[in-house]
Amino acid sequence: MKSKKDWLETFLPWFCATSFLLGLSMLWWLIDVDLTKPALAQRTDFLNAFYVAGVIAARGSFHELYPPLGADSQVGFEFSRVAHSLLPYLPASSQPCWQYPPIDAQFLSLFAGLPSSTALLTWQFLSVSAIAAAVLFVSHISKIHWTVVSSLFIIFLPFFQTLKFGQQGIVLGLLPLCAALYLLCERRPFTAGLVASLTFLTLKFLIIAGVISVALLPTQRRMFLGLLVGCFILAGFMLATVPFLTCLQWLHNIHLSEKYFFEPHFYHNLSLYISLPALLILHFPIEFRVFGKIFFYILATVIFALTLFIEWRVASSEFPFEQKLRTVFALSFYMMPMILPHLLYYDLAGIMVANILLWNVSAPLAISQKLRAIAITSTVVIDVYFISFAILNTTTFHPLMFALILSVIFCQLLFAIHKIAKK
Repeated sequence: MKSKKDWLETFLPWFCATSFLLGLSMLWWLIDVDLTKPALAQRTDFLNAFYVAGVIAARGSFHELYPPLGADSQVGFEFSRVAHSLLPYLPASSQPCWQYPPIDAQFLSLFAGLPSSTALLTWQFLSVSAIAAAVLFVSHISKIHWTVVSSLFIIFLPFFQTLKFGQQGIVLGLLPLCAALYLLCERRPFTAGLVASLTFLTLKFLIIAGVISVALLPTQRRMFLGLLVGCFILAGFMLATVPFLTCLQWLHNIHLSEKYFFEPHFYHNLSLYISLPALLILHFPIEFRVFGKIFFYILATVIFALTLFIEWRVASSEFPFEQKLRTVFALSFYMMPMILPHLLYYDLAGIMVANILLWNVSAPLAISQKLRAIAITSTVVIDVYFISFAILNTTTFHPLMFALILSVIFCQLLFAIHKIAKK
């Protein structure tokens, strides 16, 4: 009778080979769309938002990035006009807008000189390279072979969704955080904070970087200092190179973005929404939505405070240093859909990093088994949800149901890590 080790030695090569074949087919599909299907390619987030912003920044026309300060909507301003002039296959009804800081547009101006299809392909290649770098960091920290980590990344569909849409969560979110984790393990907290500050360009990941650095204050104060220094440098560069009025328009646009996200008169593709507070608000009666937003944001704040408290307890405990880092980072990634309102499906890629980090956490057998069960359950649920809405095109698996399942998994993880912190 085969032992568990024999089964793993037989199964893993087949699993890795199948995953790599799946990855190659995904890449082939992306290349085919980029080079032969411009109507599909120009609907990606990269081309109708990031590429357009890069072209505007390269021309120095920063006033075209955002609506004017007096605007009460993001729709129908210069950014949309520029997008339609650059992307002839963009549907006439499409109204793209830019929601990120001006310094992000400056970074994306590196792609402005390329034809749109080439720019998209180049960005996706950069994203794949970022995934490869993240694999090496996670493999080093988790002590799991890079082929296994790569295979797990490939089968976890938020990565593919990020590549498909050309989103920047991997390059400017996940990679800096994985690199920061590696640097912390190498006892270089200040450099880790500096690297994590690159998430300034994607604010949802900057919030997570801030949570991690605050949670680790008991043992890694220099990371928090490095994060502050890095953010000050980036903000200073932005203020020195971008008109101050544009920066004010960006801050005003954050308010407009919040309004647009919950505007009942606009079409919302709820299938992509995975934020618990956002989905609860959107399912609240329209006439009571203001009250609902206050209530559910308070609930998100309570979850945030409780999570930070438990992470602080872990960081202050006698738990081995590397195990502290694993649990704090993992819990922070799992917290994202519980507290961040503007979170979409592709932003869940960090949960696979969390699952790999949790797999070999040194804990009592019962807790260790529970952590592994959480990792397997979340992976299956997140992939099944993607297959449900993106491939089968069915609404059977309702987004709010999905978010509630993720919240139950998160609570289970929170309790398990709380038990670790008490020991």
